Amino acid sequence: MTTLTKARALDMLKVDELCRRSFVDFLDFVRLRSDDPINPVVTRWQPWPYLIEQAQTWITGKSEIILKDRQLGYSWLAAAFAVWKARNGAAVCLISKGDREAKELLAKCAFIESHLPPWMQVGAKPTSEVIQYPSTGVVMAFPSTPDAGVSFTFQVFIFDEAHFHAYAADNFAALLPTISAGGQAIVLSTADPSLGPNGWFPSYYWNSKAGKTGFASRFVPWHVRPGRDKSGLEAERAKFDELPEHFDAYYADTDAQAFVARSGLVYPMWNEAKHVRAERVTLDQCRRVVAGVDLGGGDPTAVVILGLDANHHVHQYAEFYRRGPVPVEEIGGFLSRYRVDAVECPPEQATVIATLVSQFGLPAHAANNSRKDGFNLTATLLEND
Repeated sequence: MTTLTKARALDMLKVDELCRRSFVDFLDFVRLRSDDPINPVVTRWQPWPYLIEQAQTWITGKSEIILKDRQLGYSWLAAAFAVWKARNGAAVCLISKGDREAKELLAKCAFIESHLPPWMQVGAKPTSEVIQYPSTGVVMAFPSTPDAGVSFTFQVFIFDEAHFHAYAADNFAALLPTISAGGQAIVLSTADPSLGPNGWFPSYYWNSKAGKTGFASRFVPWHVRPGRDKSGLEAERAKFDELPEHFDAYYADTDAQAFVARSGLVYPMWNEAKHVRAERVTLDQCRRVVAGVDLGGGDPTAVVILGLDANHHVHQYAEFYRRGPVPVEEIGGFLSRYRVDAVECPPEQATVIATLVSQFGLPAHAANNSRKDGFNLTATLLEND
């Protein structure tokens, strides 16, 4: 071996050691398969700033739930992280929507491993379900089933497109003890437009954002990817003609927008950014306070306290919500806590109205329940912001 060759070999060893210690440095050697379905090519991983920042977050070991827009490079980044952790001896679990998706994510890991420089190869053995490393490291992939991965011990869990998982809650609950013992979970997904705000993923995201779960939360909008602008966004919007809920889920500006299933809204023009303001107005400052009563019977019973301020903005101050039968006395007790100018009740509930008036002295009366008029008026107000 010549002196020059020895020097080159030493440099390689130094770089290899650096890559073992630093995920960000490891990413410099990652190669991807392009998205071209006809002629895919091998291409370099792109060090976009938001992906570098994300990589630096993951190496801290903190668990995180991520709501992201489409085509931001997160699946490849997650695959690279799985490879890096396994090369360092960790057992990594990948859980995807279905069997095909699980195999595709594992195939990305195998692609990354096989396209590292020869001097970085460590003799990994990939199959369609597992990549085994000479050390204790392993990457295994599972579809979302009730018992996915439960018979194994892992240090890292990656839930890819978790909002689309049929058994996301079951999978997470089964693996949570390992996470609690020091493991790391990365839960990432675009929003499922067919579910909107429903399902385990949105619930856990909002609870994490509120600081209730111990997980960090992150929303990654469409425009963080370099080269994206408003004109490009409008071109994408045109492709989603007649599918506004899909466009909002995949190209959202805010997390609230991503989780709106417009096909399930009474008012599809609803937009939280336009129609909700953070104003502090006390109940006493309202010029009028109205209670709305919806006696559900077999469905939930709901009572809401609304106030109209001097600027004609509506504020909600309280809500009573319960499934099953609810005594009128309990409703009256709830309403009596507030200064109300009117209590709007279902017209067919004459006995309830009479009890609220006679027993609690509340200004209860039959509401004007013309649904068409009410819907049309509210829609007009929303359309005019």
